Amino acid sequence: MLQRAFSVLVAGACAMFAASAHAETYRLNYNVAVLGVVELGAASFEVTDTPTRYAVRANVRTSGMARMFDQTEINAATSGSVSAQGLAWTRYDLSHAYAGKFRRTRLDRAAGVVSASIEPTYSNMGSPVATAEHQRASYDPLSALFALGRQVGQARACRGSVLVYDGRQHYRLAVSGGSEGQFNRGGYNGPALTCQFRYQPLAGFNMTDAERARIPVGEAVFATGQGGFAALLRLSVPTPLGAAVVEIRDYQRTN
Repeated sequence: MLQRAFSVLVAGACAMFAASAHAETYRLNYNVAVLGVVELGAASFEVTDTPTRYAVRANVRTSGMARMFDQTEINAATSGSVSAQGLAWTRYDLSHAYAGKFRRTRLDRAAGVVSASIEPTYSNMGSPVATAEHQRASYDPLSALFALGRQVGQARACRGSVLVYDGRQHYRLAVSGGSEGQFNRGGYNGPALTCQFRYQPLAGFNMTDAERARIPVGEAVFATGQGGFAALLRLSVPTPLGAAVVEIRDYQRTN
């Protein structure tokens, strides 16, 4: 459960995205901890957004107590185009080093068709297996979070839902609810929106119905003080050991 919560938090920490009339770059650093004191890891992201293109790079690694049980480092990148019709991702590349092992996942998308290169391949693709239709209907993980952040930012409300395919698993991320407030930490000081954050496995998992029913609802805080974008500032997900929290440590924006 803790590892799954960390994965969800990692995904949520990627959500720093904008709709802009010029090139903008965002550099974000987050800390991940349980109960605010037990360190689990860190994440850093660089997001470049223009009127026609976007690119995201991410690094995630376990640290502190979590590193005693699961030494993980993830490097991921994605890119694609931006148009009036929305986002169209073209390439996603992820390198995952864990417990002395290594896996590389590359997804390419052309004419709506997704091709995957995964080495080593998964011995179990879950039940049910994610289909070609699932893949066509989904974003890669980083592009999905880009799209979700744009939805929240453009609506200035907790309204957004995206489908994701990562080479094996197919799932939905969604936000709902909403309350307004202020946030003043990690380099951001201004209005913020607190949303419910949901992670829903759909295909490519090995989970019972009871396990799916126990997936907790998280709480995400987005910045709403800089126009048509929403920056993730904080994400909290309940775990058996207490709340696991991703929180902004350093926020930079340049254009």
